[in-house]
Amino acid sequence: MTANHPAVLSAQNSAGAALFDVDVAKAPNNFQLSAGVSSTGYSGQPGYENNFISPHVKVSKVLYDHGRTDDSVKGKEAEYQMQRAQINVQRETLNQQALSLYTTAVTYVRVINVLDQEVEALQELLNRVKNIASIDPGRASEVNQVATRLSSVIASRESSNIALQQAWQQLVLLVNQPVTLTNDLPDLKKAGLLPATLNVAQKALADNPSYVAARYQRDAATSAVQVASKWNRPTWSVQVTLDSPRTHGELEPFKAATLQVSSDMSLWDGGSGMATAKGAVQRLSSAEQNMDATLLTLKQQLGQLWVSLPLRERQIAALSRQSASALQTWKAGETQFFSGQRPLTDLISFATDYYSSLASYEEQRVQYVATQWQIVASLGKLTDLAKNVRSLPSSSLPTVKSEPGRSEMMYGSLTTASTGDATAVTRHQITGHDGLGKWP
Repeated sequence: MTANHPAVLSAQNSAGAALFDVDVAKAPNNFQLSAGVSSTGYSGQPGYENNFISPHVKVSKVLYDHGRTDDSVKGKEAEYQMQRAQINVQRETLNQQALSLYTTAVTYVRVINVLDQEVEALQELLNRVKNIASIDPGRASEVNQVATRLSSVIASRESSNIALQQAWQQLVLLVNQPVTLTNDLPDLKKAGLLPATLNVAQKALADNPSYVAARYQRDAATSAVQVASKWNRPTWSVQVTLDSPRTHGELEPFKAATLQVSSDMSLWDGGSGMATAKGAVQRLSSAEQNMDATLLTLKQQLGQLWVSLPLRERQIAALSRQSASALQTWKAGETQFFSGQRPLTDLISFATDYYSSLASYEEQRVQYVATQWQIVASLGKLTDLAKNVRSLPSSSLPTVKSEPGRSEMMYGSLTTASTGDATAVTRHQITGHDGLGKWP
């Protein structure tokens, strides 16, 4: 859906304009034809007659310019390729924004689902404590304890819901189409769409649009140095002129032909040529440093994400064990509380520990899959993934209620469809993938 974003269309138009610049750079190698009218007056020169209206035609051609034009064409072609790469840079930027917003929304859906479970559990506990307090008025304070904790969880839940709606609204505005949230992020590792090793992934960085754009910027700067360094080299050209002289008072159209072969060389231009050459060298050095810096930044991002992937796997396993242990502690504490062996504060604390660990577990599961997508983003391959893989299997998300225990907010199927690069989408529950293949 990001293919039709105004920023992408703007980059495409810039690339189209750069293509015309290539034609402009090639033009000096072609024949130049011009026509016009001149007025010539002579003073004190016998045999010459004043000619106030003299049509003429000129044909000229550069014979040799020490490669200035060829270098200029190479530079413009490099700038055109750089602008083409900027189209992909713009799309990758938008896709990364979409990924971030989607990840945020999915994370909050998972967290809200856990908070809804906690609200339900606390509501059940509140009802049971109320029943006890109705029989034993001395335990009325316990009702307030549970109610206070319940209110706190509901407030946290509503705060998460606000963040969810904001993230999703930003995503809708980003793609400028009505979309709805139904599914988790697909697991790219299970689908075989991640590089097998860090070394393989680093080699793929050579095709990252940002690095490609930096490389073509370097090539354009190299051509500019070649052109500027030839500021004092001679240029050979030929020119044929057909003039219209006036003889004995009569105009003779295009009768006088002049053939001129010339060689022009700048001996001194006030220092602009030398200064231009020195400036071009500095720009080339800057472009080379920018290219190296771009690759280094991409490697740092990729390395950080690559290292975090197995760490998140271990963290998920640890949170899973923690949640299971916290659940057992809570259930045991519940039995002890209702048998009069534990205070209510312990039971509320056990419930809080369990649902906090469960929320962290769900959040890390989303972040683990999101890290896989971020690795693809660091390679600059999100656009290729969207173009070549029509669908990926993913689990459905739980329905988010507008308020705990009340009417549900509609999160139906993803029904938008568009043409061109934007893939027609129905639901994200279709299994299988095609086109991109598996990494080595």
